[in-house]
Amino acid sequence: MNGGAFLTILLTFLWGVSILSQSTLALQTQEASGQKTEQKKEDRKEPEAVDIEDAQKEAAKPSPEVGYTKEEYDEFQKAYNLPDPKARAGGLNQFIKTHPNSKLNEHALGAYSASLNQLYQQKDMASLATAAEGFLEFKPDDVAALGLATEAFYSAKDYSKAVKYGESFYKAKPSKEVAQLLAFSFDQLKNEGKFVNYAEKCVSELAPKDAFFYNLKLSYYYGAQKNIAKSAAYSQKVVSTYAEGEVPPGYTAAQWAQEKGRSYAIIGRSAYDRKQFGGAVAALNNSVRYTPQNDEAYYYLGMSYWSANDTTSALKNLAKAALLNKPYSKTARAQLEALYKGLNNGSLEGLDRVTRAASAGTN
Repeated sequence: MNGGAFLTILLTFLWGVSILSQSTLALQTQEASGQKTEQKKEDRKEPEAVDIEDAQKEAAKPSPEVGYTKEEYDEFQKAYNLPDPKARAGGLNQFIKTHPNSKLNEHALGAYSASLNQLYQQKDMASLATAAEGFLEFKPDDVAALGLATEAFYSAKDYSKAVKYGESFYKAKPSKEVAQLLAFSFDQLKNEGKFVNYAEKCVSELAPKDAFFYNLKLSYYYGAQKNIAKSAAYSQKVVSTYAEGEVPPGYTAAQWAQEKGRSYAIIGRSAYDRKQFGGAVAALNNSVRYTPQNDEAYYYLGMSYWSANDTTSALKNLAKAALLNKPYSKTARAQLEALYKGLNNGSLEGLDRVTRAASAGTN
């Protein structure tokens, strides 16, 4: 997943950041102008004899009007005027840490936020990650900064921090793009539960090919949980994504055939469980077409034909499952003998002809 979708989500927040930055600049200009005016007034006064030591102590006191010292203001201005957004963010971060109770911090945070915006626009994700994380130390619930941190750490493949900030961002601003990012990140972190949670929030809203990876993983997850119905629902989406002859990115034709064989087997098994034997036969025939050594597919295909009263096809497919010597083979053999006996007055005489014919069909 690239950052393009994330850009749309963040633009609204970043626009607000720019406005806040402009307001900060205006405030600073007004303060600087006010100081110059006061200085001019002072220049017009007649000099008076003062105690130098007292004057120095007085100058060090915060002004009752502005709430900060000249040295504090100069330090803020030095950081604020740094041309490089990375250096400016670092300088403002240090200013706020050094002066945690300064009345200038509101303006410092505004300028800091604007610096994050600039780093994002420059696509300097490495610097943005550090700067955004620092900003969130002061404003942990800032939605725009959470989004920027999520994007930056995801771009850096730091999935632990991407989900740390991403979950808070999703809670404040849920969207399919953020859910998709979180699902992918949790998959990389091998956190199945969280992957499933976020994947299911986004797959229904994604384009089929964008959702392919998530549908496939969900199919495997629910298959392992023995939830055949849910696994089949996602398997159906998997096989419906690409037309006949198309191969998904990252697959060879042989690998894709195996994947389709597995998916159709699950779809057929689910139909069989719901006693939809016509649908089961169709899906399971597709499965053995792509994976001709699939013992499970042959077994359920035989059982579906038997349930649909097509005993000839049932015998053939149960025999194929029995001959493969795989996990379903023993059960298939038992069902094959039970069906054959039922059709031949309890006798197994002639069953070898059925198995020989099945063997020719599985080679």
